[in-house]
Parts: sequence; structure tokens; C-alpha cells
Amino acid sequence: MNTLLERDRVAAEAPVRTEVFWGVDCGSAEIKVAALDAEGRLLTTRKRRTLFPLGEHVHRALAGSGDELSPFVEADRAAPPAPGQTPRLRPGHKLYATGYGRNHIAFVDGQLTEIKAHFLGVQHQLQLREDYTIIDIGGQDAKVIKATPTRVEQFAINRKCAAGTGAYIEELAHRLEVPMQDLPKLAAGHDQELTLNSYCTVFSGQEVIKLLMHGERIENLIHALYRSVVKRVLEMTAIDTATLVFSGGVLAHHPILIPLFAERFASVRTHLAPNAQFCGALGAAIHGMNEEKQHGLPHHP
Repeated sequence: MNTLLERDRVAAEAPVRTEVFWGVDCGSAEIKVAALDAEGRLLTTRKRRTLFPLGEHVHRALAGSGDELSPFVEADRAAPPAPGQTPRLRPGHKLYATGYGRNHIAFVDGQLTEIKAHFLGVQHQLQLREDYTIIDIGGQDAKVIKATPTRVEQFAINRKCAAGTGAYIEELAHRLEVPMQDLPKLAAGHDQELTLNSYCTVFSGQEVIKLLMHGERIENLIHALYRSVVKRVLEMTAIDTATLVFSGGVLAHHPILIPLFAERFASVRTHLAPNAQFCGALGAAIHGMNEEKQHGLPHHP
């Protein structure tokens, strides 16, 4: 047998060391993407709206544009694959998914729950040594996760009602005709503590309109909206840790919520997780790293 041909055959069949771990968090409102190198260092993040067909928009989020890093081979990067086909990943790249749409993405190496993903993303970045609680507010749900530095202890999810979620804030902002990005600044100008009595998004909207008709300041109503979100989340489950960590896009864009949570406790340390909106995607990538360390999985075909 030709020695050179045999050497090339062995080299081609040898396992490829993973150089880039990708995580995609397919949420109800946005698709978030994160990539880590083999040492766990963050390489890139990006996001795009969650639209359908889902696989096509996940492909676009991962493909990026121009010189952006992408897990796909160049021939499969420019356009989503035809129905029934999957894009090929570059040698040395792995892809893991979490979020609502994780089971509908055909070209991933594996999936994990949102709870585990957010825990892994938070712990990897903050390296906490004490027990803590993660509060993650998403577009259509809220999660409260009690964790130790090594594992999730318990969790609660609100998925039956929009109250306490990004959808609740967005709907009431629409009723008030205020751009979402202006809400925190306006709320900071409140001069009265109001309480919205309705948790239901529909009835809260009616309550807000009634208060406006009676001359209430919009700043007070927005502040009451934020306090309502806090109250709804804290009623999901008891929180008994001295450390609170906040993750998710809602808390990243509405940091005024953090002191409103903190004031409900006698003594608590608070952290807004770095890359808060991408914690789920980061956790998915970290899960891929852990899988390779534990099982030595081969690269994606």
C-alpha cells in the first residue's frame, strides 16, 4: 500500500479537535447566538428576531454576515438549506441549542433545557462560590432558579400568564404610547408609589387607561408597571439566598428592575450577569464543552 495515501487516510479519519463551541438560544422573541473558544473565552455574540420558518432564521443568525465568525462551511453559509437538507458545520465547530425552539433545529449536536443553560452561562461568567438565585425574565416567561456553584437545586417557571414578563411590559408600553427604551428614564421621574391591582395584561391595560383619564402622571404609571413585574415574579416561589443574579434581555434593557427587587429583601447582594441577554446561548456552548470533556464526542459530520 502506498505509504503516503495511507497516512492521508489515517489523518482524514482522525478526530478533529473542537476549536469553537456555539450556543443558540431560540427564544420566543429573539434568537441569541454565542461562540466560545476551546478555553471558554467569548468570541462573539449576536441576535435576531424569532421569525418563521424557524430553521431559516436560526441559520441566518448563525451565518452572520461579511467577516463575522460562522460555524457553517462557506458553501452552506450564504443561503438556508433546501427542505430536508442540513447545513454542514466547519471541522472543529460544535453547535448546541436551548430555548423554546431547541427541538426544531435539525443541524445541532445536542440540546439542553433553558434552566440548565442559564445556570451554566451565569456560573461560567461570575464564578460564584455561594448559593444564589437567578431571576431571568424573558419575552413570554419568567424563571426563578435556585443554584449552588455546581448545580441547580430547584426552579419555578411562569408560562401560563404574561404578567411578570417582557410581553407585559411591551403591551403596557404600547397602551401608554411610549417607546420601550424610554420607560426606565420616565420611571425614574416618578413622584408617587402606585400599585396596579390587575395581573392580567388585558385588565392592567384597562386600569392604566382609567388612571390616565383621571390625570395620573405617566411616570408614576410606568414605575407602577415595573413594581407589578417584581411582585409577580416574587410570588412564583420563595427566595432564601443572600445573592440574586439577574439574566435575560428584559433585565438587561430595564435595569431599574434590579433595585426594585433588592428593596423587597432585608439584605441581599445583586449582580446583573455579564452578557445578560446571552446567558442561555453561552450556557449552551458551555454544555458542548462539558460534553466533549466528559465523552470526547467526535465533530459534527
